[in-house]
Amino acid sequence: MNALATMMSPTDETIVKVACIDSPLGPLHVATLPGGVCTVAFDDRRDALELRLRRTFGPFFSIEPGDPLDVSARLRDYFDGDLAALRGVALATAATPMQRRVWALVGQLEAGSTTTYATLADRLGMPRAQRAVGVCLASNPVPLFVPCHRVVTASGGLGSHPGGVIRKRWLLRHEAALGDLERVRSRSHQPGSRGRAATLDPGDAVHLVRPRFGN
Repeated sequence: MNALATMMSPTDETIVKVACIDSPLGPLHVATLPGGVCTVAFDDRRDALELRLRRTFGPFFSIEPGDPLDVSARLRDYFDGDLAALRGVALATAATPMQRRVWALVGQLEAGSTTTYATLADRLGMPRAQRAVGVCLASNPVPLFVPCHRVVTASGGLGSHPGGVIRKRWLLRHEAALGDLERVRSRSHQPGSRGRAATLDPGDAVHLVRPRFGN
């Protein structure tokens, strides 16, 4: 049983508010708990939303329409060009310790910049864990709010994304990060280069994403 499920007794029922928000990427289904956003699903993956919630809560949840944190306004602002609009949105995600560390690092990336799976693995002190980092990002339940689209391969390839590579490319273009990606590809062909993109400063703090349920 995962971290969120163990916080509930069999007689409890959690109400999950879900908003369907139009976007240039297609409809987004955003699920919110009292403590923050817990799941984001693209329209062609909306069936995964209820499945993810069921894995978290078992039968002890109900879904109601709603947007208690007004994330729809934040998303509209982001897609209209305010690339900082999604920073600081409260999150309530179930995660392993490894996932929390990876998502926290990714959450520090600024719009318009990219980093690599290899760089993140190095930052974790686990230079051989590039694949594990990729798995953590592929399982990111709140894409956009944890901006995993800003992580690419050391050779400048796009890698994967919970919403698919086409959406990842759109997001990087929206944030004017494709030029940064081209520089990564260029450096990856230079002798002795590991093809790293813009990385986090060593002094950056790591803030873990922890599940919260209000009081």
